[in-house]
Amino acid sequence: MVTMSENKMSFEEALSRLKDCSERIKAPEISLEDSIRCYEEGMEYFELCSRTLREAQQKIETFEIKE
Repeated sequence: MVTMSENKMSFEEALSRLKDCSERIKAPEISLEDSIRCYEEGMEYFELCSRTLREAQQKIETFEIKE
């Protein structure tokens, strides 16, 4: 699970952790339970990345409107 301190992590770090989760899921020796945990963790990092990108897009659109 993503903790509150991880909620403040950089986009790059969250993306890296998301990629790590993806790689762990692809490993042939991973158990179903571990695979599910990795999936859930990865989805949390995906949400962090998505939120960061949406916020950046909103700032850019606001900046463009002000020009």
